[in-house]
Amino acid sequence: MKQCIFTFSICLLFVNASFAQTDTIFTKGNQQILCSKIKETNEEYKFTYTNTINEKAKSSILKYLVDSVKYFVPFFDSTQHVKQNKKKKKKEEVIVTQIEPSREKAWKKSIAFGINVGNVLEFNNPSGTDIKNLSLNTSIDLGLNYRKQGKKFEMTNELHYIFGIQKEGLTGGKHLQRVQDELNMLHDLSMGLGKNNKWNFNLIVKSSSSIFTIFDGEYFKNYTTLGRIKSFASPYDITVSPGIKYQPSQYFRISLSPYSFNLYGIKNDEITNKGIFITDVDAGGNFKNFLYKRLGAEVNFWYDRQIKQWLTMQYRLSFSSDYFEKIGKNGLMDGLFITKVKIIKDIYLTHRATIKSNLAVNFLKPYYNQTVLLSYAKSF
Repeated sequence: MKQCIFTFSICLLFVNASFAQTDTIFTKGNQQILCSKIKETNEEYKFTYTNTINEKAKSSILKYLVDSVKYFVPFFDSTQHVKQNKKKKKKEEVIVTQIEPSREKAWKKSIAFGINVGNVLEFNNPSGTDIKNLSLNTSIDLGLNYRKQGKKFEMTNELHYIFGIQKEGLTGGKHLQRVQDELNMLHDLSMGLGKNNKWNFNLIVKSSSSIFTIFDGEYFKNYTTLGRIKSFASPYDITVSPGIKYQPSQYFRISLSPYSFNLYGIKNDEITNKGIFITDVDAGGNFKNFLYKRLGAEVNFWYDRQIKQWLTMQYRLSFSSDYFEKIGKNGLMDGLFITKVKIIKDIYLTHRATIKSNLAVNFLKPYYNQTVLLSYAKSF
């Protein structure tokens, strides 16, 4: 009886020891992470570990922080048990995988093109005038990003353009009108501090402009004879924000600039002389074509996330306030939110939203615009 109890105890200890074995992630900082259920993606390892209160928790680590991974393989797995039941038990195996940083591309490029065609057509409306409307919205999103493992310099470059037209009526007397014509470019240049690049010195440059020449009435031709009201770089808007960036994860980053400034100008003299965008005048009484404005402190929130290849989020939000004046009486908010839901390979349903507000005027009523498009998107 004692011999049976002793044998059972030995077996129980052996089983517990087998189940206690875990995988191990070795970091470049000579640390070891004991974990299990390791899943590898393009940029990181996801795993499960036991925290300080002895509970199972999930976490992840970027590949460029990892030196090697050791996978534990038990005596035998369930699929081979039947075949090996008459053979000797396998010895414990340890598989070590070395990470090869050179395989990850330093430059990453992306392109997305979206289109939305709309039509409202009514005849004999009993409660009002018939509606005959045609509309077209298109968008282009380009990305060119640089990040190399082990290097402190990183760069993000983005171009976002949306264009929309409409025609109120099907007759020749109804002309095409501009609905949207907005080009935005975003640049983030950063130099990492420390080993993990969570803290960075960075410079954010944002610019916006129109592309097409637009005449009075939002037309593409001078039907009203009142001339141009918009054209390429008329007006243009450039904001420069040097500062410090904190990036706790690959998805989220916060940039704080203690001093930012804005360059605002008009290239076309005809538009300048109308005083539409700049009402300040020079000593000769002529409308100015350029303004330099201090924006004071600015904070930028950037969030990029891709979930299982079917959902992509690209969100940009900034707040600025001139501390040379009273903070409560000034400030600007500017946001761009792009969400893509995959339908089939490289085809997405894209929701684009912009939000802008002068916090001193309409804090609770910001300008909001959204567009839903069918998009083709590709990264390489």
